[in-house]
Amino acid sequence: MKTLSNPIYTNVPFVVTKATSNVNGFLLPNILFDQIKAIATYPLKEFYSNYMPQASDYKFKMHKNAFLNDRLTIQAQVINSNPDKLMVSIIVTKSKKTSKTEETISSALFDFPLVEKSVTNRQLAS
Repeated sequence: MKTLSNPIYTNVPFVVTKATSNVNGFLLPNILFDQIKAIATYPLKEFYSNYMPQASDYKFKMHKNAFLNDRLTIQAQVINSNPDKLMVSIIVTKSKKTSKTEETISSALFDFPLVEKSVTNRQLAS
């Protein structure tokens, strides 16, 4: 996999609240995925002038549970550039209380088309 010479990355904090967890205090995976999907576009803003395309493909994996009041960090980084797409790697981590290390809560990989597609009249009508 070819990496960019100057990595482009973003770190965004995320706190698990009652609104983002179930009645038992576990983070809802669909809420985390929606947040990750939005954050995946942050490091790509310099590649697109007006229109931010939707991800053409993605892989998402929950490694561990997060709980109410956990403070997570969502890290997004452009890891690959080729003629057809940009790839954004996402890692969601949480600091361990007993040590200075991070544990991975979730990971994802998104593909975004590099070439902007023209909008046709048919697409505008729908």
